[in-house]
Amino acid sequence: MNRFHTLYSLSVPVLLLSLCLFLSSCAGDDITSTSQNSGDTTMVKLSFCISDGNQTRAITSANENIVSDITVLIFDASGSLIGSQYLSSISAGTVSVPVTARSATGCTIYAIANTGSSSYFAGVNTISKLNTLYTTIASADALESSGSTAGSTGALMIGKASADITTGGANQFSISLYHQCGKFSFTIKPNSGVTITGYQLCNVPLSSYITDSHVPVSASTVVGPPAGASSYGNFTAVSGLSQTTDLSKTYYVYENLCGSNSNATSEALRNSSNVPVSASASASYLLINAKSSIWASTYRVYLGGMTNAATPATDLTNFNVYRNLNYNCTITLGANGGNGDARVTYQATGQGTRSGSVTGTATIGNYLYSNGTTGTSGTPPAGTTVVGIVFSNQLSSAEYSAGYTHGYALALTDASTGTTWGPYGLDAGLTKVQTFSAYYNDINAGYYGTVTKGYNKSNGSYSAWQVANNYNVNVSGFTNSGWYLPSIGQWWDVAANLGKVNLTGMQAGTSGNGALYNGSTATTNVNAAINAAVGGQALTSSTYYWSASEYSPNNAAIVFFGPSYVGLSYNGKYTYYYVRAVLAF
Repeated sequence: MNRFHTLYSLSVPVLLLSLCLFLSSCAGDDITSTSQNSGDTTMVKLSFCISDGNQTRAITSANENIVSDITVLIFDASGSLIGSQYLSSISAGTVSVPVTARSATGCTIYAIANTGSSSYFAGVNTISKLNTLYTTIASADALESSGSTAGSTGALMIGKASADITTGGANQFSISLYHQCGKFSFTIKPNSGVTITGYQLCNVPLSSYITDSHVPVSASTVVGPPAGASSYGNFTAVSGLSQTTDLSKTYYVYENLCGSNSNATSEALRNSSNVPVSASASASYLLINAKSSIWASTYRVYLGGMTNAATPATDLTNFNVYRNLNYNCTITLGANGGNGDARVTYQATGQGTRSGSVTGTATIGNYLYSNGTTGTSGTPPAGTTVVGIVFSNQLSSAEYSAGYTHGYALALTDASTGTTWGPYGLDAGLTKVQTFSAYYNDINAGYYGTVTKGYNKSNGSYSAWQVANNYNVNVSGFTNSGWYLPSIGQWWDVAANLGKVNLTGMQAGTSGNGALYNGSTATTNVNAAINAAVGGQALTSSTYYWSASEYSPNNAAIVFFGPSYVGLSYNGKYTYYYVRAVLAF
């Protein structure tokens, strides 16, 4: 059995910078005392000593220990701001930052590094306002390229201390600075005969509160990113690799407080079926693509698995990614593919590799909702509808380059119960496919014909293409290609992936027609998956479905989902067959 081991080791939160707050002893201007009327205050001038400590976590290996500036905010017991100061440049060694504040008990002192601006906290006069502030980045990798805020060379670091500020007192306090972001490092170890072809870190928040006042005590409590449920992004996919030795990478990410699931009691159960999902948050994961000479697999490794305690410990039910924690993951890819691996959801990537295709991030068998999210339930989340079912995560390079980086989804209902393909005897200008091998490899014709050749909703000469592109299920709520007539290779993936049958032995076939699969399993599983969705309509077994793939100027490729076999063939473009649409997203 192929084994996959994920080892999480966590660095305990440590002192990143040591800040010593003290009453300056210089004569003349450090303590201002006046005779006290009822409205007077005693002013105490405070200073900070800043010195580097044992620093472990930040933004890149080059700047993860850099503090470029410091803002100090002092609040009294009622949460009102009573003093602040900004220092624009931090040099090595000891630095003093004068802060003037009145004497008060039960104070809270915040020290926040790397905002890059003296006006960053303008208008913040209470702790409540500070706790509602958050940073937003434009893309997942912006933490590394730009830091948390414009003008800063590093990530935000935040420290907090409680103190009594008294006239004549020592007024010396210690503050530990911790990073707003977390750190995720992984090493992939491929066994002999295994090649790593790509990876991508997905579904990381693009916004984060500055302070940690919102972090819940219970891991099961969900706190979505402050910019909203759509505030998630993916790092750029790394593809086209041929790595046969260890591969290591580090990412810096905002916290993702997506919750926990008590069912995830083992490494094997940290999979897509047990991911906690809510309307406001969902889990972050690492996709890994690998292959051997006979298989190709997509591995999904979910982040988290640790507590947020002073001394973090393993907690497999916890899918949260906390700030200031260093998650280290070692992944061993066995020689037999993904079956049986722990902490992954296994799926064959189209049951093989196609020249020029790109593996996306979608999970085969998930349902696509009208807001662009996917999930395992055929009953949609509140405020959404089910618009399709994911049948492949292998995309044509043209679609991937156009921004559709997840996968393909099949419509839940037919676009037509009988129409012609297009003009008989007229070459449509598409690559001709006349063998099973060519059928399998063609996932391009539908998108190319619709977008480039203009066989779309405005073109009545190509009826099957027109009704597919005009399929009346609204998908305007997220980025996608729009509906189009599927290529025969996409129909192949419907049979293989939703049908849950192994068709790899047919990929080199030289026949132009015949049974792709003998038996009832494929059709039964495909229709069961469709019927499980609200509004789903099973594929008909009374006739063929058109594909976009052209066999010759006279004929186009067709597919049949029957009760005892799945068949591929071709017929005249004037024939009337069913149409069901697909889209890339």
